[in-house]
Amino acid sequence: MATADSYTAQTIVSTGGTENLPATNELPVDMHSKMFSAYPSLTPLTVILAKNAENPAFNYRVDWQEKKEMPTTMMVAQTESSASTTIYVVENGETLVQDTLLYNPRTNDLRYVSATPTTNTITVVISQGGTTSAVWNAGDVLHVLLPGVVENDNAVYRSASVADANVYNLQQLCRMNYSLTRTMAAMKTHFGGPGTKREELKQQKYREFRAKKEKTLIFSGRATGGTVPATRRQMGGLRHWLYDGTLYKDFGGIMTETGFRNFIGDYKDQNPEATNVNLLAAGNVLDIISDFGRDKVRLSPMSKTYGLDISTYKSRGITVNLIPMPMLDESDVTAGWGFLLDMERIMMKTLARDTFYGDALGVGQSERIHDLYRCQFSLILANESKHAMFVGALL
Repeated sequence: MATADSYTAQTIVSTGGTENLPATNELPVDMHSKMFSAYPSLTPLTVILAKNAENPAFNYRVDWQEKKEMPTTMMVAQTESSASTTIYVVENGETLVQDTLLYNPRTNDLRYVSATPTTNTITVVISQGGTTSAVWNAGDVLHVLLPGVVENDNAVYRSASVADANVYNLQQLCRMNYSLTRTMAAMKTHFGGPGTKREELKQQKYREFRAKKEKTLIFSGRATGGTVPATRRQMGGLRHWLYDGTLYKDFGGIMTETGFRNFIGDYKDQNPEATNVNLLAAGNVLDIISDFGRDKVRLSPMSKTYGLDISTYKSRGITVNLIPMPMLDESDVTAGWGFLLDMERIMMKTLARDTFYGDALGVGQSERIHDLYRCQFSLILANESKHAMFVGALL
């Protein structure tokens, strides 16, 4: 993993001129053949989203409806005696209705809700369905069953549903350019004849552009500022939507095989229909998974589809495609990060594709050549609960 001390100091120039003429070490004729960057392995998230249809956008803001689902499990918030007719759940108590049956698998007993709650405090009747009430402990998972209604019921309405949420992200306008003098562009260097230095800079800058676009998709946060027309909009990336979200987990520095399988299990519990997801994670994380799952990790046919080295890990009926995300390897903190993504519910929305504008000003306006890369894009992540994020998987 790279550290601050391992980086070579960079000399930054604004324009190629007398201060950026060919350096002595650029002049020798003997030169290794050009190397072309492997963009798929460098920027897997960008590549996969583009392959999965980079849909155009028509506005500076993209909106979608995040469909919410009524929970079918709840968690006990505090320990209650076996005779208690009041229980407290951690969240979503107001989604219950009168006569709903609650089953505690740890104690193997049933209670039913005696009055429709408006908070996380639930009034219940104990010892239902032929069971004997036992102590319900904080942390117990409860399964929510259908209401058991009396035969002549005609007055009690049990209305409870969850509203869809309107969610939005912003289009982020990005511009990166390099420049050099026309004299510099006309000179011959070890890259070849006139114009080849400019071409080398073009390749160098696009690699930087792609890498920073990948990092924007991962780390960026949604925000807006400034005053029209000088408005700055920033899109929210994976971190913005998933950090501390529904299925967020901190492994605290150590991820065991049991811990990883439990993480997959938590995802499966939340998304029982899921059968295939992608885990984009730091190389360190994938090494850990490979070490404890050598008999389970297999090469994935998706490798040919995306041009990436992809393996699969199977657990709880889910095939997890393991995809290395090099941008996470550059920090001791993010080396323990991973994103579990349902690719049917994530999309790049593009207002302007990656576009190269050569000599944006033109010879009549400037003795500097300004070559420009530009794009405007955003990310849709719907629904948040269909994806997961973890941190702290370092050992």
